Formats: sequence, structure tokens, C-alpha cells
Amino acid sequence: MEPEPDDYFQDLRLLVTDYLSARIRLFKYEVYEKTAKISAALFSSFVIAMLAFLLLFFLSIALGFYFGSLFNSIGTGFLVVAGFYFILLVPFIFLRKNRIEKLIVDRLIEKLAEEEEDEK
Repeated sequence: MEPEPDDYFQDLRLLVTDYLSARIRLFKYEVYEKTAKISAALFSSFVIAMLAFLLLFFLSIALGFYFGSLFNSIGTGFLVVAGFYFILLVPFIFLRKNRIEKLIVDRLIEKLAEEEEDEK
């Protein structure tokens, strides 16, 4: 006895819905994984940036006092350090759009593409 055509369609419908729900779950897990990897990279970058900032901050204070002792004026020593940072700031402002933002976007896209290649 052969099954009815309705049974085939019923079985096919169940298989398709199971397949689609499995694909949706897989997609969700892939999104969760990418989100977790990007969050971990951002967090570790943030911690490194904060530690670098603290190191730079205390070194700047030490340089300010050192130059202050050289010039016999603490204010002048800190002014020299501020001038150095101002000289670094000006090119950063002009290169911000062209170089720095492009570099960050390229690195992020590279990281996402690298994760996709690892999955394959």
C-alpha cells in the first residue's frame, strides 16, 4: 500500500520547517559568536588603552617635573610637555578622517572576514 500524496507533502512540510528552524538557530549562534568575539576584542583593546593612558599620564607628570627642574619653573616644565602633546595633536586632527577612521574600519572588517574564513 502506497502512502497518500498528502502524507508526502505533510512529511515534506515537517522536514522543511525543521530545516528552516535549524538554519535560524545556526544563524543566531553565529551572530552570538561574532558578537562575543568582537566584544572580547573591544574589551581587551579598552583595557590596553586605559593602561597605556595611565602610563602616559604618569610619564607626562614625571617629564613635567623633570623639565620644571631644568628650567627652574614647574609651570614651564608642564608647558613644554603640553606643547609636545599639542604638536602631536595637530596632525592627528588633520589625518583623522582620511587615515585613522579608515584604518579602524579596515581592521574591523578584516577581523570579521578572518572569523568567517576560520569557520569554513
